[in-house]
Amino acid sequence: MKTLKERAAGTPGTGLRIDDLHVRFSGARVIDGLSLTVAPGEIVGLAGRNGAGKTTTLRSISGLVARSGGVIELDGVRLPSRPESVARAGVAHVPEGRGIFADLTVEENIRLGLVRKVPAAQTLRGALEEAFPVVVRLRDQKAGRLSGGEQQMVALFRGLIGKPRVLLVDEMSLGLSPRALLTAIEALAELGRAHGIGVLVVDQNSRMLHEHCDRVYLLGGGRVRLWDDTSNIASAYFE
Repeated sequence: MKTLKERAAGTPGTGLRIDDLHVRFSGARVIDGLSLTVAPGEIVGLAGRNGAGKTTTLRSISGLVARSGGVIELDGVRLPSRPESVARAGVAHVPEGRGIFADLTVEENIRLGLVRKVPAAQTLRGALEEAFPVVVRLRDQKAGRLSGGEQQMVALFRGLIGKPRVLLVDEMSLGLSPRALLTAIEALAELGRAHGIGVLVVDQNSRMLHEHCDRVYLLGGGRVRLWDDTSNIASAYFE
């Protein structure tokens, strides 16, 4: 069996698998037996009401919160629990609020995405510059001076630049105009599918998820189920 280091170096794999994940805060069960998969090149959405545990799910994958139980695997190998090890294994995380460093330039922010030893020829810089030309135009600007939409483009660029195995994106639509959101999700889906990057997108914009994802999970009660019926969105969120 290949190690995570060998998988991250470029060997094709099976993607992300979460089985019976549990996360507890102060004894309270936030995630209670969650299971889902994201295959290479697949775009998967995760929806749910505020407080359902969507952000916690992403943070548990990337090692930012402790897992109380269950298994998380990347390409058939158990994912470590330390954030830096998760990143080196090939998981990139665009957090809610984007995680941009305001005092650094756009280019300096982007370089922070190169946490893995990926040969220059294997990065997605060329494809990303075509998909997000605004980032190229603003590369020498301080990131804190950018609009919310521009910062989100930088965050996505940074998340993808190292050609991760899996990209986690939390609340991508936050602060974006409808036009900017369409540009971002279309570019994300196209790049992920073209380069075999699995993408797990958490968002309140359920319409966007259903229009652009291969499938959508609905999170409630700490567990997920496939969400195929969008005829009554309100009941799905507040049941």
